[in-house]
Amino acid sequence: MNQPISLQSVLGAAAGEEQHMLGKLLYFSLSNLLVDREELAALCDAMGLHYGGSSRLSVADAFRSATGDVRERIVCKRNGETQIYQVYCRDNRRTARGVLSRELVKETVNRQTNQYEKLANICYDRDSCTFHYDNLVYDADVDVTGLCRRAEELFELYQTCANRRQVETICVNYIRSLEATKISINGHLFFVPRHTMGRVDVLEDFLAEINRLNRTQLPVLANSIYILDDARQREKMTEEFYAAVKKEIADYQERAGYLIQSGSQSPTVLERWVARIDALEEKKRHYETILRRELDGLDEEFSALQLLSQELAIRARGLRFQKAA
Repeated sequence: MNQPISLQSVLGAAAGEEQHMLGKLLYFSLSNLLVDREELAALCDAMGLHYGGSSRLSVADAFRSATGDVRERIVCKRNGETQIYQVYCRDNRRTARGVLSRELVKETVNRQTNQYEKLANICYDRDSCTFHYDNLVYDADVDVTGLCRRAEELFELYQTCANRRQVETICVNYIRSLEATKISINGHLFFVPRHTMGRVDVLEDFLAEINRLNRTQLPVLANSIYILDDARQREKMTEEFYAAVKKEIADYQERAGYLIQSGSQSPTVLERWVARIDALEEKKRHYETILRRELDGLDEEFSALQLLSQELAIRARGLRFQKAA
């Protein structure tokens, strides 16, 4: 669709009888969170959610992420004038092999040219496995030592915690299992159809626990409302379905085409994409029931995708036969 959906035009309710509902509108927002990986794995296991157990961050990635999160905006008055400072870490020239280094700087925001002052060096020595900071400059408006200590704390956390992107992957994978359709606006907003909307509570409970376990103290939000089943809402969700699935089909076609052209020798990978294509077609059939209409606007695209799926299946069977011979 050309115009993003207006939430003011969506008929919603906090609760209602399932037969009168089209589905649920689900929204969630993730902060720059950090959750202990072991606690996250235990939570996912308890709630039946898939957790891939992502590998530990390298010290270089942890160092860059930690120093990147050290950022403050300071507003104060000097001689009756308001002054604005931005404090953050930026790259500097590497001075020693095996030493990761960034400098903490204060940027004074002026009308014409901003001024920059170095406040400290923040470093990590790979050989000795030590985190340190030096060349600290006293500043009346900035807690330089406190910010350096914050960088060190975050550095330790990043090596043992899952971040926002990893939690987001868990959420999006679960939502995909609900045959949800992403609404075409920025952010995490999904339409969950009636036949899977009962499982939305799992995600809301999961994110409530993530909020409790989050080490950054920044809020994690999740909410959902019922969408009434009427002609107007069915028309809106039909448009959203077409917009979302058209993108999915294009992605699937690109991936399937690459596997065929590159001559993939993994029958497991080929079969996985055949299953994904089958699931997308099953999703279309379910939405036809929910929306009470034939969703034939993408028949040509689905036909082309089905041909690719058949080619993938044939190649997978051939590879299985060769390995068994």
